[in-house]
Formats: sequence, C-alpha cells, structure tokens
Amino acid sequence: MFEDTRLTAYLILLKYYVIPRTRLRALISRILGKQEPTLQHMLANATIRWLSSSLSIHQFRALSSGQGDANALLQNCPTLLEEKATAETIVGDDYRGHYLVKYPNPTHIIFYVYGGGFVSGSPGSVMPYLLQLSVELQARGFKADMFVAEYDLAPEYPYPGALRQVVSAYRYIASRNRPIILAGDSAGGNLCLGLLRHLVKPHPSIPPLTETEGETGSVVATCLNSPWVNLQNNGESYRQNANQDCLDKGALDRWRKAYLDGKPLDEYANPIDCLDGWKEVLPQKTLLVAGDLELFVADIQKLAQNVLKLSLPTLCLR
Repeated sequence: MFEDTRLTAYLILLKYYVIPRTRLRALISRILGKQEPTLQHMLANATIRWLSSSLSIHQFRALSSGQGDANALLQNCPTLLEEKATAETIVGDDYRGHYLVKYPNPTHIIFYVYGGGFVSGSPGSVMPYLLQLSVELQARGFKADMFVAEYDLAPEYPYPGALRQVVSAYRYIASRNRPIILAGDSAGGNLCLGLLRHLVKPHPSIPPLTETEGETGSVVATCLNSPWVNLQNNGESYRQNANQDCLDKGALDRWRKAYLDGKPLDEYANPIDCLDGWKEVLPQKTLLVAGDLELFVADIQKLAQNVLKLSLPTLCLR
C-alpha cells in the first residue's frame, strides 16, 4: 500500500513539477540562445531521470522493461520476409536468446546485448530498433542474423550471473560458424566487454570456451553504444552533465550495488580499470559511441585513450 502511494506521489510530482520545470528551462535556454537538445529530448530525459532516481528497482523495472513479439513485428518488415527471414526463441541449459531475424544463409550474425543498468531491460525493449536496423542493413545488401541474448537481472541474479549467461549464449552462436558482430548498449556494452575479455582470459567463475569452440565463429567487429565502462560512477561528465542525461548518478550507484552484491570490482565488470590487454581483447574493427551530454562520455573517452595507446588501428570513437 505504501509503495503504491509513493508511486502515485512521484507521478504527480512528475506531471506538475518536473515537466513544467523542464519546459521553463527549455524556454529560457532558447531566449538566451543556448545550444540545447530539442524540447522533446529534454522532456524524455527529465522524465526518465526523475523516475530512475525516485522509484525502487522493481518499480523502475516494471515501467521500463518493454514486451515484444518478434514474430508479430517481423510481419511488418516485408523486405525481410521476401528473404525468407524468420524469428525464433532459443532456450539452452544456461542461456536464452531470441533471433529477431534469422536468414536461411546469413553472412554474419549480430550478437546484441541490451542495457538497463543490470536491473531492468528486456529483449522486447530493443526489438523495434533492431528490426529497423536489420531492414536498413538488408537494403544495403548485408544479410546478418539478429540475435539478442537474454539475461537475468539484479538484485535477484547478481554478478557474474548475467555475464555467465551471455558467455553461454555466445558459445551457442559461435557454434554456427559465422563471423560475429558484437553489439550492445549501456550495461549491455559492459557485458560485451566482459565477454571479449573472458574469451582471451577466462573469468575464474565462468567456464572457458573449449579449443574447438574457439575455432568456430569469432568476433570480427564490435559496436558499443554508450557502454557503462566505469561502475564507480566518478567520471568528470557525471558532474558536467548531471541535468542533461536521462540517467541519474544516485540511481546508477544503487544499480551497481544491486549488481555486485558486495563483490569487488574486477577487470570483467569495470573495463576502465584495464590498462593492458586490449590489443588482444578487442577486434580490429571497434566502434565506441558516446554523446556529448551523457554521464558516461568522459569515461568512454578515457577507455578509448587507453586502447589507442596500445595502437589498435581501427578503433573509432563517435
């Protein structure tokens, strides 16, 4: 009862305080000629920031973890259907995953890990975006299967549970013997980097790939969108962009605590602390994407600088 009352109060404050204040800020910035995001983006960021900082983990998860039916969405993509693309859910002994797009004879497999702070997020939350990406790629003659790895969330399943499931899903995808493009966002980007390091230097609590498994499909490129590379949440942009991003430092600190469950940070969970090994860990084609106004940008830039010192020739930071 108390939780319901508190949720109602936060939603009332959102409507009558947070949104009007954001509109006023946008108006003042426009009058002063300041460079700001669009009003729509400012309202969206302020709403998510308010909810993530105000709600409990389970309340935020209920509001933010979208549902989706890959088969139903695929029916709205005629160009993919013409290529006989299908959708399929895969359930293994210790992993789950979803083919949003599966071709009869793909050239590559995109292995996607979604974000959500390790406490929220779902395959359904990224299905529309990834299907649109598949349509755009197919129009350019690039037929890649789109596979989303599903993982259990904290605090119910703390570290390294999610990484273990992602590694197991990767083991299945590698067995298909196709070049793999690894992609992910936010916490999913963190898990991608943990996976890549595990492939070179296995996590002590996660079974390594066997020699035979390592000789099948391999990662030929990686694209990480706003990866959460520093779980200490102390980069310079946390202060500079505190009122710009959709994320809130206090919420991120709570999510980190739920995810780690008292375990110390290590090289698999906190990539920014890794100063060596990147030349072996990252594929030759690596793209890191960060926005100027996000909390993670300074940490992502720092990681990129660490990597560039090791002379990875095709790292790209956008």
